[in-house]
Amino acid sequence: MNKQTVQLLALVALLFSQAGQAHHSALPDGMSEEQAAWLWGYHSIPASITIDGSPYWYSYHHTDVNKINNPAWTKVANGHIKSGAKVPAVLMMHGCSGIIRTPAAYRVLLLELGFAVIEPDSYARPGHSCRHDRLSVRTADLAHAYKMMRELSWIDQDRVVLMGISQGGAAVAIWEKPGFAAHIILANNCNGKQPGAPTGTPVLAVVGEKDAHYQGSSCQINHEFKGSGSIIISDAPHGIIDYPETEQAVKEILSHLE
Repeated sequence: MNKQTVQLLALVALLFSQAGQAHHSALPDGMSEEQAAWLWGYHSIPASITIDGSPYWYSYHHTDVNKINNPAWTKVANGHIKSGAKVPAVLMMHGCSGIIRTPAAYRVLLLELGFAVIEPDSYARPGHSCRHDRLSVRTADLAHAYKMMRELSWIDQDRVVLMGISQGGAAVAIWEKPGFAAHIILANNCNGKQPGAPTGTPVLAVVGEKDAHYQGSSCQINHEFKGSGSIIISDAPHGIIDYPETEQAVKEILSHLE
């Protein structure tokens, strides 16, 4: 990804990264909040497995919650994917600004590396508030999305990575269950503690030195294992997802997946 592309996409991302608000006041009968987060997310599929050879981006923009499961995004995506194809995937947990509904720089990077990007939207939950809701809400959405990803035949189940930004990074930091090939925590300091990833799971954490939320404090990762590490980017603020140091560290840990 060239510098101009990164700068342009970062600008677009900034314009769309306003404080998140819940999308709905109610959900249809029988739909759980976790299901709504899964259905309303932003999902990206790399060109390597699409029928027309171009990236596929799915984001349900409409506000009519009664239509998000008719058809579900997975059924729509199946019409764009080559039979028998498989790719690794990243389960991305958004921050308090919510999902950026554009082809943001990090999505472009991950797709260029051959990864699908699955992003559940916790703001699909009626009344969801980043300030007031417990972190257990985010981990519930994480757990449901992981379960649903296990049912997608086009995902390489041995190479599913868990990644989170800011509050989404906090959800990744406390996730202790096995199943992910690596954990990546961006713009979060794990409360200055060691992340809860299972033994043997590579973990990367990246935070800005001048992050007003964390004052340069970082996650405690005391080893280098398949790209693991805790990185503090000098002079960087909270928004470090499009920094070259972040990109390089993410590339490194993903390169070790087998």
